[in-house]
Amino acid sequence: MRMNAKSAIRYPILFIVPALVIYMIFFIYPTLSGFYFSFTDWNASSTEVKFVGVQQFMDVVQNPDFTLALKNTFLFSITTTLGKNIVSIALAVFLTTALLTRNALRAVYFSPAILNIVAVGLIFQGLTNPDIGFVNHMFRVLGLDLFALGWISDPKLSIHVASVMEIWRATGITMAIYIAGIQNISRDYYEAATIDGAPAWSKFMYITLPLLMPAVTINVLLSLIYGFRMFEGIYFLTQGGPGTSSEVIMTMVYKYMGQGLYGYSTALNLILVVIILIFSFPVLSYLRKKEVEG
Repeated sequence: MRMNAKSAIRYPILFIVPALVIYMIFFIYPTLSGFYFSFTDWNASSTEVKFVGVQQFMDVVQNPDFTLALKNTFLFSITTTLGKNIVSIALAVFLTTALLTRNALRAVYFSPAILNIVAVGLIFQGLTNPDIGFVNHMFRVLGLDLFALGWISDPKLSIHVASVMEIWRATGITMAIYIAGIQNISRDYYEAATIDGAPAWSKFMYITLPLLMPAVTINVLLSLIYGFRMFEGIYFLTQGGPGTSSEVIMTMVYKYMGQGLYGYSTALNLILVVIILIFSFPVLSYLRKKEVEG
């Protein structure tokens, strides 16, 4: 019996240990070492790594590019979170009605989500190119030259174009989660509301939305975190330009890492992690309080 008990304990450990070792090597160790190096002057021009403490973070905060990148990061994250969730809820409600072509439409709206983010960035770069882009070409053909703007070459528009691109790309994923949530809501609620003469808007506000809050929590939180961490889409669409007009924190990390300022870029990355934690937990707590049981 003792041998059997030991075997019963040893057997699951044999499965856990390899995964735990891999997790420690590729996540725990890099995380801890990154935390240390963010307080150092580690760079490519020197073999000696000196501890500089919080001065590193003071240098980051005092960098004029950091203020703009921080503003763009918040703008991009909030805009894409609102856009993706509002559009996807509307699509989910529409595509859970008795529509003959709803399965085909679901596939169409979900299809951008299967594209690689790099490919999406290059596609939108071609679409919004001020000179040879498809969007401006169509406006000129229709005689609407007034709307043929400098999309990704205009410092005031570039970050907004990147936000539209991300909303288009990721709406299908959030839509799929909302569809699953709506399909789990009991039809009895809607039948009772119909008998009481409730209009469609009241059904949505007092039945669908409250019972869909667990899905809202998941989608909003994931959208916020992904928005804060966005790099590939913006980099391949605008490279953070023109100038630094669409620079976000992750493109700054990449830029300074490429310049060999490893400690500086690691400090930037740590600041981003802290920002994500500061904003994610209150949002999660607030949305969880809004959830109701069906």
